[in-house]
Amino acid sequence: MDMNDTVQTGILTLEDLQRQKAEALEELRAQKQVMNDTARNLFAPIAPAANKGTAIMRAFNTGMAVFDGAMLGIKLMKKVRKIFRR
Repeated sequence: MDMNDTVQTGILTLEDLQRQKAEALEELRAQKQVMNDTARNLFAPIAPAANKGTAIMRAFNTGMAVFDGAMLGIKLMKKVRKIFRR
């Protein structure tokens, strides 16, 4: 649909516009709350390990993630250098 195409759905009154604005604001507030909750959950500190085995596995997983990220970075740098040498 183009910007020039307008569809006449009926006459909007001032009360209708105010109601639509209030509904839109309420929806925005709800979305903002969801986004805040998601960000808070993403960046929340990790709960302490219950036992030594869990702590060791968490440290191992973190180390593997760091190693994997470093290896990916090195491979990407090699490919980028190879592309620009041509």
